[in-house]
Amino acid sequence: MTEALTPRWQEADEAVHSLVAVLVAEAARTADRSARKRPRGRTRSKSTRRHIAEVVRAHKLAPGLRVDRNMVAALMLGHRDLISNPVLVVAVAQACGIITGRKLAPKRAARLRAASVRVGKLIARANAETIRVPAPRPAPVPPAPVPPAPSVPSVPSVEVAPALDVSPVPDAAVPVLGAASVPESAPVPHDTPVPEAVPVPMPVPVPVPGAAPVKVEARPSARRASRAAARVAARRRRRRRQRARRRWLLVVGALLVLVAAVLVGLAS
Repeated sequence: MTEALTPRWQEADEAVHSLVAVLVAEAARTADRSARKRPRGRTRSKSTRRHIAEVVRAHKLAPGLRVDRNMVAALMLGHRDLISNPVLVVAVAQACGIITGRKLAPKRAARLRAASVRVGKLIARANAETIRVPAPRPAPVPPAPVPPAPSVPSVPSVEVAPALDVSPVPDAAVPVLGAASVPESAPVPHDTPVPEAVPVPMPVPVPVPGAAPVKVEARPSARRASRAAARVAARRRRRRRQRARRRWLLVVGALLVLVAAVLVGLAS
């Protein structure tokens, strides 16, 4: 969106330029005053904008505003938000008067305040009546054509054979084929192959809802088996040590008895 130049904006810009010219003239007098007071051989320690900002803060000329040199510089350049603030405009003019030694007259301060209020009204009116030209919209990009899907060769249908019925069959219904099932009166040729017995699948227990759970004994794992074997071996070693200790005690006791008998015989 771009703003078009309208008569309202022209009038507002002219009011801004006239008020900025007055403030710049006041600041120029401040610079001339500072240059005359500066002793020879020394450079100016602070700029005019910083000096004005310090005076505004020291005398509290703009209550509620934090005035610094950047704000003063923007005001001198005609910033719309700052130039339409009558408190800041009058404070800067008063600071310039304090620096130059000439107090700002109340009538002059009232004229500056009225000029700042008028600038604010003109800017607000121009903003309300601004003709905004919409930016050109980019041409719509047509969607890319969707590539056709690759043709998939048809697969001939294959008939699936029905699944075999593996339901459990009772033992009485399964005929036992073999030599005993053939009657004795019917001769069996030697070349006729004897059919083998068909294995009957065992019924698999199916969990029934509401019935007691079936306990399935789990086989001990290899780790449990190794632990059991280690415990058995430890018990055997413990028993062997106990037996050896008992034998040693018996031998020592027999020797002591023998020695005592010898000593008794010698003493007698």
